[in-house]
Amino acid sequence: MLVKKLVATARDHWVRRNMPMHVRARDTRQTFTEILGEESLKGHMLPTGPILELMDVLAGSIAAHVSRSSIATISFDRVDLIKPVFHGDLVRIEGEVISLGSSSIAIQCCGFRHDLLTGTYQHTHSGIVTMVSIDRFGKSRKGLPQLFDEDRADYCIQMRETAKQRLDLAARWRKEQADVDQLPFISADQIRMVDGKNEFVPVKDTEMELRKWILPKNLNINNTMFGGDLLTWMDKAAVYCARNFTKNERMVTIAMNRVLFKLPILASDVVTLRTRVTNVRRYRLEVEVEVYITPVGERVSKKSHSGYFTVLNVDDGGHLKEIEKGLVVDESSQEDLKTLLKAQKRWEFEEEDKNLLRLKPLELAL
Repeated sequence: MLVKKLVATARDHWVRRNMPMHVRARDTRQTFTEILGEESLKGHMLPTGPILELMDVLAGSIAAHVSRSSIATISFDRVDLIKPVFHGDLVRIEGEVISLGSSSIAIQCCGFRHDLLTGTYQHTHSGIVTMVSIDRFGKSRKGLPQLFDEDRADYCIQMRETAKQRLDLAARWRKEQADVDQLPFISADQIRMVDGKNEFVPVKDTEMELRKWILPKNLNINNTMFGGDLLTWMDKAAVYCARNFTKNERMVTIAMNRVLFKLPILASDVVTLRTRVTNVRRYRLEVEVEVYITPVGERVSKKSHSGYFTVLNVDDGGHLKEIEKGLVVDESSQEDLKTLLKAQKRWEFEEEDKNLLRLKPLELAL
């Protein structure tokens, strides 16, 4: 055991000593291609989960190549659906590093589906994934190179500025959410609801819970759960919660925002996913998903992940369908009002969020 530790320490030291000072964004580009979904469901819209899995695997491969170390997913800052993907489609995910911190790596991922009729690739998804370089103890490992390309100096400067703006935006977002918790009282007139709803239910009546056990296929080389697998679980839970609310099977995730990975999920953990509807618009709604882990033999659970999924309501023909149900605004339930006000502030924040996080799509690599 001692020899293994000494070898691992020597290897870490060798990697740090031989880490380049700079890396070019173009040299980090990788592409994964896969045929997704079930052949028996060909032509039906594919859930977002398989796309998220592919993005997570690609981002992990890029981050591991740049850091020359083990890596872990720490957030999916935002993922947007541009066009639907269908079962049986050939999907291509392009990824490239857009910023490097001392130990963090932000990667832009763009999804494309191959159109059989035209032979072209159509842009379907955009997202930003943040990874962190870790050592053998699971701690962040600093010393990453800087992102620089003398042939694209303006681009590198722009990406560094964008990275700073993203950090500032995330800090403001957290502060606005935290400030709501400090309010002594929230009045009903602070909540702006959408007109045209025929029925109203309390937030607590939309809550659902799933409990799952990890299988060996869900574990990565760090013996923790694959981030992509968990994202698939979260997406399925969010969509089912949305369907239960609208009583409509035809719902699809169109955006995923601020999915944070706070704690690793180990093989011995029981995973609980708790969902609730927090905001209802005309055609879409927001579902909050919180993930809790409970080690086997223990009673205390810890929150490990959280995120917000925007789910669109459509009819059998794929056209927008109005959501007739809304959420109750009742001053006697201050916890529900805090949930509604936080969701309202996230909605107001969304346009600025999209403008900063929705970058120009990556061009297809040759």
